[in-house]
Amino acid sequence: MNSEKTYRVIVIGPTGAGKSQFCNFVRRDKSNSINKVSDSLDSCTQDPFSNTFPRQSTNYEFIDTAGNSDSSNNDIINLEKLVNYLKQKKSIDYIILLLKFSERVTNDTRKYINTLGKIFTPGEFFNHLCIFFTKFPAKPSKKEEKIKNKSKEEINGILKDTFKIERNIKIPDVNVYFIDTEIDEDTEEYEENSQETIDIMLENLKWKVESNGSIDTQNLDITGKSVDSRIEAQKEQIKQIQKMLELEKKKRKKEELEKEKLKQEIENEKLNNELKKKRKRIGRN
Repeated sequence: MNSEKTYRVIVIGPTGAGKSQFCNFVRRDKSNSINKVSDSLDSCTQDPFSNTFPRQSTNYEFIDTAGNSDSSNNDIINLEKLVNYLKQKKSIDYIILLLKFSERVTNDTRKYINTLGKIFTPGEFFNHLCIFFTKFPAKPSKKEEKIKNKSKEEINGILKDTFKIERNIKIPDVNVYFIDTEIDEDTEEYEENSQETIDIMLENLKWKVESNGSIDTQNLDITGKSVDSRIEAQKEQIKQIQKMLELEKKKRKKEELEKEKLKQEIENEKLNNELKKKRKRIGRN
């Protein structure tokens, strides 16, 4: 893959999830000067906003967006702006859905995901998506840990229902991460752990783009697709999901082989050390 490629990433989600702050966190902008951050429930980002930056020798273009259930009550207008903006970009490489960590996924978030189901086809959406729950505490309680595990299952269930993924089609769950981008001096270690989580996500992003290509955004339509095109999309969904399964199997097989190889190398090293010790003992005698 071309090392000069700039990966275009769209950050979406409800107002209050911390999209602007997340974008600043990824680019390590502690001043929050690039993407304006609000201290209230009002959304600062009314129009899609893009900025490009390097991270670990790779260029990324992050697109910040207005949230749903926006305080200005302009959800449809904001989504239309987003679709038109993405059409101008012609393609995107990855989708990050940001949700605020809480006891349950809200109805507003369900509605928002349902809208996304009208814009994107299932295969391309699942193949290019990850989810971040923000505002997850640095030192979670036992209850919060349980909610964390439940949230993964719940959000993946909502996505599969929205995109009408048949129950008999087993597909890998979307990657879900938990971080807090509101860092103070007492949680610097947690900040670095969160930044490591970002690095893991970005590596997975590059792998998915290499495996699945980019999403063509020139024909996106907020009104939903026609019946015929929806049927074609469902057929394409099956193909893409099967392809994704094969890629996941290959990836896991490669990881297992690498682990086995490493295990063998450790065993060989141990045997060599034992032989060396034995030769030394024989030499002394």
